[in-house]
Amino acid sequence: MNKAIFWSLFVLIFIGFFTLISGVLAPFFIAFIIAYILQPIITIACNRYNISRPIIASGIFIIFITIFILVLVSLLPAIYQQIASLISKIPTYKVYLQTELVPTLVEKVREVDPSIAGKIKNLVQAFISSAFSLINGLINNIWFYTIATINKVALILLVPIILFYFLRDWPKMMGSCESLLPLQEKSKIRSILFSINKLLSAYVRGQLNICLLLVCFYGIGLSIIGIDLALLIGILSGILIIIPFIGTLISFSFAIIIGYLNFGLKIELTYIISLYVIGNIIESYILTPKIIGDKIGLHPLWIMFSVFASGTLFGFIGIFFAIPIAGIIKVLLLACIDFYKSSKIYKV
Repeated sequence: MNKAIFWSLFVLIFIGFFTLISGVLAPFFIAFIIAYILQPIITIACNRYNISRPIIASGIFIIFITIFILVLVSLLPAIYQQIASLISKIPTYKVYLQTELVPTLVEKVREVDPSIAGKIKNLVQAFISSAFSLINGLINNIWFYTIATINKVALILLVPIILFYFLRDWPKMMGSCESLLPLQEKSKIRSILFSINKLLSAYVRGQLNICLLLVCFYGIGLSIIGIDLALLIGILSGILIIIPFIGTLISFSFAIIIGYLNFGLKIELTYIISLYVIGNIIESYILTPKIIGDKIGLHPLWIMFSVFASGTLFGFIGIFFAIPIAGIIKVLLLACIDFYKSSKIYKV
């Protein structure tokens, strides 16, 4: 009982402390995730070339930062240009929807039930006006949002410094944490942590590879089709597959809307649909089984529940981490079940 009280108090104090300082945790969390992803590369390089970890870590750090800056410098101008193009076309899109889409939709509804055609027209026009007013409001206040995020940007600039120390001192940090484990339960806790690390390693690194491949696939495919915002939609489509089921639906809907505004009801919409069908097949039946496999081992219903639960508890960011959280909970639940089955309560 004393142990239970001690660990309960420890967990509560731990959660409370990190809740109080949550505003400054972002750069540390980002640096930790990147360091975690890069650990196998550093370990393999140290073992293969028999070079000290600080030297290898410094080299990997320089290479990573260089690649990151090059990608950023290459992509930002193109993304900015596409966003500027979208802003300039918003009035045209609004007029098109009100003069082309709404009359066509009203005519279709009138054929089914003339009595509600007028109501449908008013509802759709009100929705379009509200949506474009919201977009214009966001664009007009973009400078305000930029000023409001300066502090966060300043914190994120600390990420490279924090990342370097994480890369260099990772074994020492992990060793210090391990030394704090209770001696009697150390082997069991290490076994649980090993299972969690194995699951997270497979998911995080595998999902990152899948995202990069799909960003290239959708970006190139949409560029060939000739849709506006091809690069932006391609990046969005590759990243949002992290959100099971919902992510693909959001990116597909966005691509279809922009495609319709660009081309109308033409063959290009079929190309976009085909691109996303092929992309979903590649992701579901080739990339995920080959790269991640069944290491996560979560039932689709549990995945859907995890997405909605994480979104409710932690907001939009929680949705992105729904699968890792669900995987960790699964490992902990299995450990609790094993403990229960080995206890007197179960055997009596």
